[in-house]
Amino acid sequence: MNTIPLHPNDRFLRAFIHKIIPSLMATQLKHISSICLGLLAGIPHKSISSISRALLIPKDQSNLNRSLTESDWGCEIPLIDLKKVQLMQQYKQTCFKSGGYLIIDDSLLKKSGTSMELIHAHFNHCSFTMENGLSLVSVNYADNVKSYNLLKEVYLRKSYLESLEQLHQFKTKVEIAQGFIKTLVENFPSILEKNLTILFDSWFLAKSIVALLDRYNLKYVSRAKSNRIILGLGMSLKEYASTVLKRSDFKEVVIERRGKIEKVFTYTCILPISNLGDVKVCFVKNKVNEPVKAFIVSNNLKLSGAELIKHYKERWAIETAYKDTKQYLGLGDFHIRKKEGILRYLTLCFLVSTYLEYLRLIGILCHCYGSELDLSSKGKQVRAYQHMIFERFLTWVDTQYKAGKNLEELLIYFRGNECSNSRKNIQFLLYNTKLSLNNAVV
Repeated sequence: MNTIPLHPNDRFLRAFIHKIIPSLMATQLKHISSICLGLLAGIPHKSISSISRALLIPKDQSNLNRSLTESDWGCEIPLIDLKKVQLMQQYKQTCFKSGGYLIIDDSLLKKSGTSMELIHAHFNHCSFTMENGLSLVSVNYADNVKSYNLLKEVYLRKSYLESLEQLHQFKTKVEIAQGFIKTLVENFPSILEKNLTILFDSWFLAKSIVALLDRYNLKYVSRAKSNRIILGLGMSLKEYASTVLKRSDFKEVVIERRGKIEKVFTYTCILPISNLGDVKVCFVKNKVNEPVKAFIVSNNLKLSGAELIKHYKERWAIETAYKDTKQYLGLGDFHIRKKEGILRYLTLCFLVSTYLEYLRLIGILCHCYGSELDLSSKGKQVRAYQHMIFERFLTWVDTQYKAGKNLEELLIYFRGNECSNSRKNIQFLLYNTKLSLNNAVV
């Protein structure tokens, strides 16, 4: 065991999964719930084998593998993601809120394996090098209270699809983002009613996305590249900032967000930008005598410079979500080779992340530990859930004693086939453990 033994029967988790994937058979639901529980637990590397070993009621690793990679779930992955969003819209505490955000971004899951499907070389914008991995594009929802994943899709480069003779399946990241927007608006019209703002970085600030958002009358806020051309002037945003704007044009503004205060210098105006039309542009400096560090643009011409910056900073919620899902929920820990298994594993990672948010917002965690419990970050939510796993284990031990089991029988149960179950060995362990406890060594 490399973690607290996991009791697989979390009725809230099973009910959550069943609502999203109602087509699962009873045995499949047990196996998928066990995998999800393993993702939530404090297992260092969340492979299927390590999850199998950690279960309190052992399950054959091959059965878990088959449930993930081979069995028919009766539901395609895009529909699972939609069902997850639909479930979150059913409750006042978890649904979209007026003034909330839809955030689009991508992330690279680095992998060293060469025999995995979907894994190939991608450009890493952090290291500015080509690295092997899986490129994931997703859209999240966030407001001042909640944040959770909505939809996701794996981006595959042309060269990879050409090698498989599947070039007809190629979609750019911009086309994937367009698909997200269309799917969400068609299935959740409340997005239009609740005045949600779309946030993305300069990579997704494309003519096709802007035209689509204009068609739906949706507002966006994005960072723009410095080489964007201003129509009528024939100069880039960078050239405009350095040659036209003066130091006196920039005014100090104070940005307050989530209890943090930041001072920057901004100049804001409406400019006609190529492929974007008339947009509000905010030129941002850290210090008044420094060059412009960012260009924030929006089709919402009513926003001030401070509001543009404040909106764009909310985009950080998806960066945090990627980081937390990798760090705590094993998003990049898969060792599965086949495409279907990888896609299902990624789907379950985002599903359990949303489940934690669901537990927090519905109030289940607070019912367990009190309303004063701090659940403000994903890490704190994970630790609270892992404590629940520990307490569930203690409760299981208590029921075993009440059923007439003794300590030696429980030790034999946990030892497994690789350890000796002789009375002599067990007595030696018990004697030394009790001696250590008495001497306050343990």
